[in-house]
Amino acid sequence: MAIKETENFKTVNRRVTKVDALGLACGRAEFTDDVAVPGVLHGKILWSPHAHAEITSIDTSGAEKVPGVKAVLCYKNVPRIRHTTAGQGYPEPSPYDCLVFDTKVRYVGDKVAAVAAETKEAAELALSKIRVEYKVLPAVFEIMDAVKPGAPVIHDEKDARNIPDAKRNICAKFDLDIHPDEWFSKADYIFENTFETQYAQHCALEPHTTLTWLDPNGRLFIRTSTQVPFHVRRIV
Repeated sequence: MAIKETENFKTVNRRVTKVDALGLACGRAEFTDDVAVPGVLHGKILWSPHAHAEITSIDTSGAEKVPGVKAVLCYKNVPRIRHTTAGQGYPEPSPYDCLVFDTKVRYVGDKVAAVAAETKEAAELALSKIRVEYKVLPAVFEIMDAVKPGAPVIHDEKDARNIPDAKRNICAKFDLDIHPDEWFSKADYIFENTFETQYAQHCALEPHTTLTWLDPNGRLFIRTSTQVPFHVRRIV
């Protein structure tokens, strides 16, 4: 009797024990934030209270005077480099519509400023001393309202890229080869409706965390919770 080719394989067509299975099952797994890095700084972010607004002024001088504060960042001292929050490989087709910090906020919880300090308490105190003035703009909260004529344009900046139709707030476009007349004529049942769903999020065992440090030779080390380290390398 001929021996199946797969019987000579060590991995294909065989049960494989996950490398981290025992550690996870026993509660001994070491996650990103379980590593102690000497001298690590604590970061805190100031979030937007508005769904859509322009930042007319921001004063970080009070935060910079807090003992233990090492850096206060906002649009004034961070390079204006467009990036995408998507994770596909290069060349990335998704919209390059994001900045680390912008002069405009586009949702409640958008990033306004950040503080790095020696302690969490110092970082939180510094955040409370940042003074921001906003010009509140009309906002949209429903998908179909966003594409109506006269709706507020969320991305009206000129340097954003890969947005299919920014004036109508359309951020993605898909080309599909469909034949509705042919398909519908052969269908036993036809259902027409509009469906909406919430954001989906993996039930990960650890929070989204990143630790970075410079070794004695000046090399940057990045320890992060990610599924694809190649994306992290490309983005950095």
